[in-house]
Amino acid sequence: MLISDKVSVPDTAMVYAKQAYELANLNNIESGKLNSMIRVSQLYFMLSNLKSAIETGLDAQKLAIKLEKQSELAIILDGLGMLYYNLGDKKKCADYYFSSLKISESLGNKNMISITLSRIGLLYNDQKDYKKADEYLKRSLTITRELNNKEGIATNLNNLANVCINTGDYAKALNYLKDALKITNTTENPALKASHFLNIGKVYYKLENYHAAMKYYKEALLIFEKTGNISKLTNCRLYMGEAELALGNYRQANEDAKSALSDSRKQGLMDLIYQSYKLLHELSLKQKDTSLAYTYTILENQWKDSLSLGEKERNLAKMELQYHFEKKEQMDKATRERRNILNLSVIMALTLSIVIILLLMNQLRLKAKKSKLEKESIEKELDFKKKELTINVMSLMKKSEMLSELSKKIVQFENEATNEDTKYSLKRVMKELQKTSEEETLKEFSLRFKEVHKEFYDSLLKKYPELTPSELKLCAFLKLNLSTKEISELTGQRLNTIENARYRLRIKFGITNSEVNLVTFLSQI
Repeated sequence: MLISDKVSVPDTAMVYAKQAYELANLNNIESGKLNSMIRVSQLYFMLSNLKSAIETGLDAQKLAIKLEKQSELAIILDGLGMLYYNLGDKKKCADYYFSSLKISESLGNKNMISITLSRIGLLYNDQKDYKKADEYLKRSLTITRELNNKEGIATNLNNLANVCINTGDYAKALNYLKDALKITNTTENPALKASHFLNIGKVYYKLENYHAAMKYYKEALLIFEKTGNISKLTNCRLYMGEAELALGNYRQANEDAKSALSDSRKQGLMDLIYQSYKLLHELSLKQKDTSLAYTYTILENQWKDSLSLGEKERNLAKMELQYHFEKKEQMDKATRERRNILNLSVIMALTLSIVIILLLMNQLRLKAKKSKLEKESIEKELDFKKKELTINVMSLMKKSEMLSELSKKIVQFENEATNEDTKYSLKRVMKELQKTSEEETLKEFSLRFKEVHKEFYDSLLKKYPELTPSELKLCAFLKLNLSTKEISELTGQRLNTIENARYRLRIKFGITNSEVNLVTFLSQI
């Protein structure tokens, strides 16, 4: 993009700042966008476009908050404070300055702290709270001295001198300004030096030392001529005109006033045009030129009316801007509140969900614990019943063994008996004893077995419904891993009878492979 030679430095800088923003936006570099926005806002202010400057500043503020860039946020808030100061909204100006100061203090950014303290001091000076102005400017001065920031020190001394001028403490003001001038002489800041000269001239004028005032006004004028600051130059000529008038140098005062009038007309500086006509009016009165004084009075009043009208228009424009930005801030605040409510709702929903999940997990843990305890209890009970069953089986085996011995003795008695009736009676006793013993033994065994292996018979009959009660009992003995001899002792059956029964079971179960163990097969059911 071609830039005309007539384009001002801020205009050129604005082009580059906007290009930087576009590049950062294109590449999605958020920090780059933020820095570009800060610079664009500052350049809009330099170009006197307050509306665009504030809008860009407010957008930059939102982005800085989003990115949590506290250092940049402090700069933005300080800049917004300056913008609202120029807009005439001193309350918002103060709010932004103090917000910036709070962040800078939390970051320990001494340079930014000193700048904002100085601005707050100037704000209090404008509001004629000179005590507060002095306090904040001195705090800023202390920090600039710690940082050895010469220009900062000189600026603060210059501002403190202005507070003293407003309070009428001219001696102190001169001390501040002369100290400031010594420091500025060691720097390369001609504009700041010219400001010191101009203020020293004002102090001497107040002290009615007009020759000294003229000396410093002329020093300031030389710098303004070199730097080409027409507004400052014109203002300085008016101060010189006032001093020349006080000294009675009417011809020189007239030249200064007309030179100021000419420059202010070219630049459209309405306030300085009015001041020039006012000086010319006073000069005409001193020279007792009533006709010229009358002419200048009319022109003075016209420009005073114009200034008043212009001030009203500016105030109206400022009020319109204030309304615009207050409305925008209210809308932004409402948006933030809605977002905060939404975020709060989401947080509450998530918290509630987490609480519910934790309660469910706790409930599941308790349920699992209860289930585990119940399982452990059942397993313990089952182990106990298994042990009890084993003891009972052993007891039954002992009982069967005892009955077997008793039967043998009865048979012996029977063989030794000579009386047929006795023999017959012993034989009947032995049969009854065997029958009762077998029935009781098998009945007690079945009862105990079912307590431990509740579903064994049901599962077995479901797969092999053709099994007889005797076969079911045999399966139960085998399930307990009892040997053929042990089964024989319990049931009173012969060994070969039991072996035959086992063989028939293998046929019913379809076990043709001799390597498959019948006990192992039944243990899996």
